[in-house]
Amino acid sequence: MPAFFDSLASFGESPALVDRASGVVIPYSGLLDVLRKHEPADSGKPTLLSGSPDLPTALRLLAVLAAGRVVAPLSPRLPATEVRRRGERISLRIEPGNAATILFTSGSSGTAKAVWHDLESHVRSAKAASSRIPLGPGCGWVLSLPFHHVSGLAILIRCLFSGAAVVFPDRNQPLIQQLNDPLASHASLVAVQLQRLVESKAQGASLQAVLCGGGPFSEPLVRCAINSGIPLHLTYGMTEAASQITTSQRLTHLQDLLHVGHALPGSEVALSATGEILVKSPSLARLILRGQREWLHPCDADGWFPTGDAGVFAPGGELVVLGRCDRMLISGGENIHPECIEQLLSGVEKIRRAVVVAVPDKKYGQRPAAFISGDVEVSTLREFLSASLESFAVPDHFYPWPDGVPADTEKIDYKYFEALAVGQIGGM
Repeated sequence: MPAFFDSLASFGESPALVDRASGVVIPYSGLLDVLRKHEPADSGKPTLLSGSPDLPTALRLLAVLAAGRVVAPLSPRLPATEVRRRGERISLRIEPGNAATILFTSGSSGTAKAVWHDLESHVRSAKAASSRIPLGPGCGWVLSLPFHHVSGLAILIRCLFSGAAVVFPDRNQPLIQQLNDPLASHASLVAVQLQRLVESKAQGASLQAVLCGGGPFSEPLVRCAINSGIPLHLTYGMTEAASQITTSQRLTHLQDLLHVGHALPGSEVALSATGEILVKSPSLARLILRGQREWLHPCDADGWFPTGDAGVFAPGGELVVLGRCDRMLISGGENIHPECIEQLLSGVEKIRRAVVVAVPDKKYGQRPAAFISGDVEVSTLREFLSASLESFAVPDHFYPWPDGVPADTEKIDYKYFEALAVGQIGGM
């Protein structure tokens, strides 16, 4: 059993896992006994784990790791054929005692790659995170994100490392109501969830920290969250780094550049000559599978990992993320970051979601086009964007949000939106 699990009993009778739907509370003193009952048979291959972020799934996941094996959490929405395909890709024999996770991430390209982390990488990430946002016995982190995303898995490891409780919400009740739980001291939210929390005007009195990441956040939303008294921390992280890379202190005011803070202890962040964000961290993945069977080391000879994201540094040294390098479009020689436009559009009243993609243009090479979920006049949008952007960055075309695509989905298939934009005739 990995040393990480041997240390859990030291937290005594403090609650480790709390399930609000069933009322089950598992204290640290009894957690290992429960995990032994869920230990899987050893097949010599990674355990594929498809399930909702609930207590039974968490116990199965932890039991695999406690047995010193490899677990690959998968989305329960994946079709059976894709589950089998991913299982075949990662079907390799692992040395006994090598507890690890394999997480699949698509990034903006849509092509899934497998990221292999030793358990120790997750533990190092948890230790660094706790130095920026304190966590310990008596605290409870609401599990609002799935385990097949590193942000959800990180909540589990972070709490067990610190002696805090993982609070599994009752899925029959709104998340906002769950955040009013007396044990809910911490929460991780994406932009859509933060928007709902702001709109509810019912922030939990027990909340000590709300960690937000997973994409761009609009300045109006961040301003409203700060003014509402939400203890907001913005973060930049990725699957390859076992979650957080940089995290801000609690934001008390909005600076000129909306930043995601400084690097966590032990990690370094730099920019390449082209503005790509580079990361050096002890929590970086051990291996990455990009093809069918070729596991590769993710870093260069000096230990730097190229993230594929573009960024700049604020005057105080905090990181400002501009967007994906592979989403950047060049229009008439000018660089345009779609995420910056999306961030502005998301701050417009009545707009639920915005996606900006590149479309071919005979004169300029590429031009931005925007898809909007919301009822707003195009002339109003052009005028609004013109007040903040250079004229070449204002989209030429505005299209309605496509049917069949949820506006609150966390992952966007940008290739799909690009295909729609190229096939569109006329605007809104």
